[in-house]
Amino acid sequence: MTFTAQHIKTIIVQVVMWSGIFYFLVHPFTMVLYWFEYSNTPFSFSLFQDVLKSRFLESFSFDMRGMGVLLTLLGSFLGLISGLFIATIKQKNKLIGTQQRLLVRDIDALIQAGENEMVEFKSSIRYDYYRKTTNKELKLVIAKTITGFMNAKGGKLIIGVDDDGNVLGLENDFKTLKHKNRDGYEREVFRIISTQLGHEACFSNHISFYSLNEKDVCLVDIEPSEKPVYVSDTENTTFYVRTGNATYPLSVKEAVNYLENRKQ
Repeated sequence: MTFTAQHIKTIIVQVVMWSGIFYFLVHPFTMVLYWFEYSNTPFSFSLFQDVLKSRFLESFSFDMRGMGVLLTLLGSFLGLISGLFIATIKQKNKLIGTQQRLLVRDIDALIQAGENEMVEFKSSIRYDYYRKTTNKELKLVIAKTITGFMNAKGGKLIIGVDDDGNVLGLENDFKTLKHKNRDGYEREVFRIISTQLGHEACFSNHISFYSLNEKDVCLVDIEPSEKPVYVSDTENTTFYVRTGNATYPLSVKEAVNYLENRKQ
């Protein structure tokens, strides 16, 4: 870790603060506790106040310099540890902020480049922009897209963007969920994957959110699967694969040939 002037300032402030706490607060209170310990006097709050008043100034006398120096050094050490910890956290937060800005820029670049073999846009997972209402059948569209990527080379599904690359956001989807936020949205996406593709498929999908033009978008980063993945609905189990900028279903014979060629 490289220390900047701001980091050094933070450490100095913490060292001075903790040194002061130990010298001006811990030191007098320690004197009072020692008095009660060696005087064998029953503790009471009123007596504690009286002893504190009488011992407070005495704790800063020349005779008590040894204890004062010891406690000040202890406070300085704790301040140093605290300062290093805070400086490290600030540095990590700064790096995370920088990475987030870079990632947002990367997402924007992906959208500008349009759909391709590795990138697909979907407007929503539940809200039907054509019907202007909730359409639970859209979950199959999401499942098919993810399956197609998993059976090919992997890819990125960006939700909240239409086919033309216009950022629509997730607000309309949020309104259809019980938990109308990013956490609820992530749970819903994983529920679709788990229900339609199987629990194991969840481990190959990584979800993150970004804000573009003050609108949320969801990125599903999809890893390729070593095993074939199928979409299961109430009637059929279908194998999908990503080819070019579209996802296609394969017949049993086509799926077998595709999997054999992929192994080779």
